[in-house]
Amino acid sequence: MNRDIRQFVNHHLGAVEFQYDPILKGGSDRTFYRVRVPGGSTFIFMEYGTDVEENAYWAEINRFMTEIGMPVPRIIAFDFRKRFMLLEDLGDADLYSLRAAPWRKRRRHYLTALSGIHRLHRTPLSDVPASLKLCRGYDRSLYAWEHAYFRENFVEAVCGLSLSGPQERDWAEEMEALIDRLQKIPECLIHRDFQSQNIMIRNDRPVFLDFQGMRTGNLFYDLGSLICDPYVSFSSSERNELVAFYYRIMEPDYSFEKFIDYFWEGAAQRLMQALGAYGFLGLKKNKPDFLRHTAGGIRNLAAAASQTGTMPVLKELARTCANKIGRAHV
Repeated sequence: MNRDIRQFVNHHLGAVEFQYDPILKGGSDRTFYRVRVPGGSTFIFMEYGTDVEENAYWAEINRFMTEIGMPVPRIIAFDFRKRFMLLEDLGDADLYSLRAAPWRKRRRHYLTALSGIHRLHRTPLSDVPASLKLCRGYDRSLYAWEHAYFRENFVEAVCGLSLSGPQERDWAEEMEALIDRLQKIPECLIHRDFQSQNIMIRNDRPVFLDFQGMRTGNLFYDLGSLICDPYVSFSSSERNELVAFYYRIMEPDYSFEKFIDYFWEGAAQRLMQALGAYGFLGLKKNKPDFLRHTAGGIRNLAAAASQTGTMPVLKELARTCANKIGRAHV
């Protein structure tokens, strides 16, 4: 911890002496410390870099989410110029840490998390302040970018596969059709990384993290992030319960069957992005732990692509990739 950080912590906590421990945070390019002051109180210090523009949006998005009643960490101090932030300490328990717990224990946290993210999804876009900086919203080019990201960093780099000839043509047509359908879903605000490691459990209630990538998109991207999360496992009945719960609280003006189709296609889109990220972080950023999650991710993607009759090329590709990964781990 350098001198500037020490001075920032000293000034805002009034503690000349304090202890600190680094916190490793997944694929983030941010620096985190847990700060402990005399008396035992703890806080989280965060420093974000300049490489990822969306990191600078964190504080304002946090304020906006607080205003609309969403559970997010309390900001104690913020220095925009130095990119320093001091936050309340939410502890170490998140949904991921509960992954081995019985469903009867996890269930209520997932239902509460879905109720919380619904508050974001239902917020009218007209209520978003014009001054609030958000990442670029989902459009044709961003959906297509995620497809290319998946192919380059996962299909080719991790699985050693390539598409050519008729398969290349069929893939392109299928992805264009998927984009067409996703763009017909009403637009709303989405978290964009709504998964178990970004949902802390504080005082037995979920609190959301890593929302700096918030943007406009389709809500099924978030639902797929959580309910088809490669980091954890669900039985079919557990997954079905969560999907049905969100349908009930959303009360859309279309059938449950159509909702299910939207869900699986949104989940497939999200899983392609996640698998691309695992390959990119694991191989290009030298963070091999992410590669451990590719088996769960590709299994979920194969399942998602199998649930509708609209993605046969993706279904076959996912199964081929799953077999390649399975053999690599034998």
